[in-house]
Amino acid sequence: MTEATLARLRQGGSDRFVDLLIDDLLDRPVHELVDPAWMARQLVAAARSAAADPRVESTIRERVQDARKRVSPGKLPVPPELRKPLRDVLARPYVPDRALVGRLLDHDAVRGLLRHLFQDLLVAFARKLRPPVSLPGGSPFGGKSPLGALGKLGGGMLGAVGEEVERQVESKAREFMDAAVHKLVDKMADRICDRTHAAEYGAMRAHMLEVVLDTDAQTFAGELEKLDPDALVATTAAAIRSYVGREHMEAEATSVIRATVELAGNRTPRALLQGTEDHALGLVRDLLRQRARALVDTPAFATWWDEMNAP
Repeated sequence: MTEATLARLRQGGSDRFVDLLIDDLLDRPVHELVDPAWMARQLVAAARSAAADPRVESTIRERVQDARKRVSPGKLPVPPELRKPLRDVLARPYVPDRALVGRLLDHDAVRGLLRHLFQDLLVAFARKLRPPVSLPGGSPFGGKSPLGALGKLGGGMLGAVGEEVERQVESKAREFMDAAVHKLVDKMADRICDRTHAAEYGAMRAHMLEVVLDTDAQTFAGELEKLDPDALVATTAAAIRSYVGREHMEAEATSVIRATVELAGNRTPRALLQGTEDHALGLVRDLLRQRARALVDTPAFATWWDEMNAP
């Protein structure tokens, strides 16, 4: 009897066992399958254990270094089929919230950039307006004549006046920019949030995407090197340890899981996954069937089976 049952398992009985297990899980309400407090406790414990492992940081660093070595010349590996949908999404006319944009731009770095750019433009514009006036420095009597001396003196005076004018222009430009920079930030925010320019900025975002997709991957790798990837790994690992080590981490995880279970109500996983069972769940079902078939053919399973059927 024992050998006959084992033979039936190997001839397809394991497939039926897998189906029974999966169908039982799919047809039970979610709240019967998930204990929020227990699941949160296990997840947090696993996360803390992984974060505390001293090998985690070195392993991540090794993976990053390996990825850096594998970067080869060529564009980013984005399939052509994805380029157009991405471009269409970014090109959509989008008008952001004016108050939000204002807060994002309200920073000393933005004001400093505008001050520097426009101040230089004002000074350069003022210099172009200065007429090239000069007195003749030459005469029929040569450079030693009174007229030649007068010409040199006049040229020197004009040069000094010009330098003083430029100095005053630069000073006024600084004063003007100090007073106007806040208005410039507001104007920038107004322009970005102006509906009449939404399509224009959408085209700009699409252009930026095209530039990114058409840039050699090694260029981006070089930019990443500037950020010191090794230091980023250490910082990220420290941040993860700090986050998962928080006192209320387990309570927060429990709250999130409980809210998800309550959202499901009395529905079963099958009802929640309706429309995907033939694809995702079918793949899981086939994978588990294959593993079950392989397992029942192993000596270890045969030994376990004999133990279960022993007197």
